[in-house]
Amino acid sequence: MLLINFLISQSQDDLISKVIENKKPILGTDKASLKIVVFDDPDCPFCRKSMPLLKMLYDKNPDKVAIYIRWFPLDIHPDAKRKSTILACSKDYFKTKEALIKGENVKPDIPNCDGNKIVEEDLDYGMKIGVRGTPTFIIFNNKDTIGISGAPPDYETLRKTLAEKFSIDLK
Repeated sequence: MLLINFLISQSQDDLISKVIENKKPILGTDKASLKIVVFDDPDCPFCRKSMPLLKMLYDKNPDKVAIYIRWFPLDIHPDAKRKSTILACSKDYFKTKEALIKGENVKPDIPNCDGNKIVEEDLDYGMKIGVRGTPTFIIFNNKDTIGISGAPPDYETLRKTLAEKFSIDLK
């Protein structure tokens, strides 16, 4: 079973309600019943392990799941903030992240996008709600919210944990 590190308290409810405010999912739509917000560091090896599992969850359940990204570059990864600012202003997260991993020279492709501002706002927000490392997930539906810190060990563990906690049929 995936360890749910923290449950969201009522006092954090107002802060958590803003987790996707002014954000668009990188996968899915805002109408999805299960929303997963990932606090991501592009140089974090555990984030790199998690994203394919989340993409698989979405691919198998596109009508039920939406994936959102918030940027949380860690100081231990010296180039993570630069990469986060590029990713924050990119149209295709997965394609751009793969290019960055390969060391390709990538530039943002969304005009008039202030990646530094987006990343700073995400970092500040993450700190306010208790994010301390990556990946951190805030997962919610219209009834419950949970937070998970750390990478899921495998797809089946992720699927079962979410299906049980949120009483949702996930493939």
